[in-house]
Amino acid sequence: MALHQKAQMRGHLEAVQQVTTALAAHDWAAVEAAAARMGSSPGMLQTCERMGASAEGFLEQAADFHRRADAIGAAARAHDPAATLTALGDTLSACTSCHQTWRQEVVTAEVYEAAAQAAQRAWSGEP
Repeated sequence: MALHQKAQMRGHLEAVQQVTTALAAHDWAAVEAAAARMGSSPGMLQTCERMGASAEGFLEQAADFHRRADAIGAAARAHDPAATLTALGDTLSACTSCHQTWRQEVVTAEVYEAAAQAAQRAWSGEP
């Protein structure tokens, strides 16, 4: 799971980079497309739910990030550079807050597998 989470975070950071590059070029469609990669969707929220199954408060914080990213796309649709930058700053603020709150520990494969199985049982409602 840790590798999957790191890949997700890298993807979010790449989307931020794409937003800033596209914004500098006034390429509103590209800004909107990059924001959509970070935005909320049923699939993204389900991924966040699985990742944070055993961490109380994680899902709420992750969902907040994705909702904030939606505002970047909305500002881009309006072709409003100031609102786009404000929304981007607000979204990055959510990143900072989340990374201050959550940390992953390095564990052995056995410990990881046991935790992953417990999380899967909890998520699926199994005893």
